[in-house]
Amino acid sequence: MTSQFVFSFFLGVSDTPQSTFNYTKGTGDPSKWATLQKDWALCGNGTKQSPINITKVEASKDLGPLDQTYKVGAATIQNRGHDFMLNFTGGNGNLTIEGKEYRLQQVHWHTPAEHTINGTDLDAEMHMVHEGSSKARAVVSLLFSTKAGRPSKLLSDLEPYFKRLAGKENEEEKVKGTIDPAAWIDKASGYYRYEGSLTTPPCTEGVIWTIMSKVNICKKK
Repeated sequence: MTSQFVFSFFLGVSDTPQSTFNYTKGTGDPSKWATLQKDWALCGNGTKQSPINITKVEASKDLGPLDQTYKVGAATIQNRGHDFMLNFTGGNGNLTIEGKEYRLQQVHWHTPAEHTINGTDLDAEMHMVHEGSSKARAVVSLLFSTKAGRPSKLLSDLEPYFKRLAGKENEEEKVKGTIDPAAWIDKASGYYRYEGSLTTPPCTEGVIWTIMSKVNICKKK
């Protein structure tokens, strides 16, 4: 199945140290990030750090559906070494939280998932990164599992780009056609929301996280 390759390849990218920091044990792993640069101190002494294990919490529908005005538009995809990034030049619609607008800037993936739900580890996580006028950030997270089911159309559609960019750090390719971020959001899904941080250095706090409760499907070899 198409998405088998996609999921397997994500694992390879995430586990390959291509920059000052990485996700594997050694001099650059997360437990050492705070010691690598002075402005990364929050990675070690921050009080609202992400990711977290969301425990004894039920997804809330009281907040209503996500207040978003995502648009169909063009995008590029880049191999950043430690992950792939889908980039929307100039943004691609807005997410509104408590009256404040955040413009969708880019999307990237992590394997395994960074957040856990009631202690359960999941296989992959997609971050939709937004930025407000004051540079404040908000991230919408979609979780993925290898459980049986229909695989993610998004991952399947992007597979050719992941394959061509494999091993080509910093190279970028324009995605043919258009991308519709609104199609990724299940309106029937509840979500968790909390204030945390970036999950990579400099681990800046004040990031508003929205974790969609519905788990998407991906297949693993």
